[in-house]
Amino acid sequence: MNMWFLTLSIVILSLSVMGKTFAANFGGPDTVGNTIANQKTQRLTWREQLTASGVTFGLDYNVMGLTSPNGAQGNTVDSASGVLRFYGQWDLVGRNSTNTGGLVWKIEHRHAFTDYAPKQYAFLSDLNGKEGLGYIGMIQPAYSDQGGRMTNFHWKQRFNSDKTSLIVGFQDVTDYVDAYALASPWTGFYNLAFQTGSGAIGLPDDGLLALSVGHMIIENYYLIAGVADANGRSDINDIFDGFDSFFNDNDYFTTLELGWTVSQEQIYTDNIHLTYWHIDATFNDDGSVRHSAKGSQGLNYSLSYFTTPQIMPFLRGGFSFQGDAALYETSISVGFGYFGLGSDNNNLGVALNWSQANEESWGTDDSQTVLEVYYNMQFGDYFQVTPDFQWINGPILSRESNTYVFGLRGRLFI
Repeated sequence: MNMWFLTLSIVILSLSVMGKTFAANFGGPDTVGNTIANQKTQRLTWREQLTASGVTFGLDYNVMGLTSPNGAQGNTVDSASGVLRFYGQWDLVGRNSTNTGGLVWKIEHRHAFTDYAPKQYAFLSDLNGKEGLGYIGMIQPAYSDQGGRMTNFHWKQRFNSDKTSLIVGFQDVTDYVDAYALASPWTGFYNLAFQTGSGAIGLPDDGLLALSVGHMIIENYYLIAGVADANGRSDINDIFDGFDSFFNDNDYFTTLELGWTVSQEQIYTDNIHLTYWHIDATFNDDGSVRHSAKGSQGLNYSLSYFTTPQIMPFLRGGFSFQGDAALYETSISVGFGYFGLGSDNNNLGVALNWSQANEESWGTDDSQTVLEVYYNMQFGDYFQVTPDFQWINGPILSRESNTYVFGLRGRLFI
């Protein structure tokens, strides 16, 4: 095993020595509100006072490393990265009612420890002349080398006794698109095939100027819709250029989701939904393709349900039926989460994905398969560690027939 991976393991285990709540929000587990609600920390007096004033916040540091003996050219390849995040919300309107309104923010710094970040590990590094896995997909794309970024800076308003939510401002579209309980890259699966979109949605950047709305139509049925600036950039120095690109370039990422849930409190656990998406063609200033060379669209589906108080099986996937924005033309994922395995705050995830490459993107419609197993363990109130294993059968851009990937993730939060 490589020295950097051994060192990372020691750092994470050292931190662990030092140191299932689901909210009724429209959005997945990684929204700011749900992230804060799921952190069971001992609040200091001054934080309790802030909470009484409507201010809640969190801070975490995430570090993650990957290693594989089966690079695209047959060599050992590895990658590691860290992400520092500061996030919170300040309820300014209707704090003592169900129709609250307030400011939500999330500021991050993403940085690589190796020659390239995990976001490039699957195939982007191969395209840039450095050996990766040759796998059409992404493993932990949130772990990049971007530097400072603003992921959220928006106003969220609840109406209709919390049955309707309206969000205006800079948003992470994965907070409200195709959400389910195991989609978070900080606590759930590593592979994008088991995160938002299943690799079959042409996702834009985070931190986009956007308008999104969620509404409980009747007791068990809901609608979520959004329109976001497809040209937006989350870089801390560029994010406010989104006002110009949203209103003048007129290139958008739009979604419409119709779903059924047991109750609003279980909206992203016991859930069935269909998500339609569309993204306009987008280009960089030099004329090169950014997200897609042509308009792209598709349909995703998701079914997840707690069959016991601890076990949540799921079936998810999607079809890209036009354009080159999505990685996959077809993606099918099946798996389960086992919550509270070994300890109340621990969970196991096991999933299998079959994907067919988007021929408009790659010039081939070959297929590949990936199996992933992870175990997220919490130590005390402030630290989590997650070992992960992936077996990729037939990575399309690799000369290897089988690729094995070992991962380790640590999260320190307050």
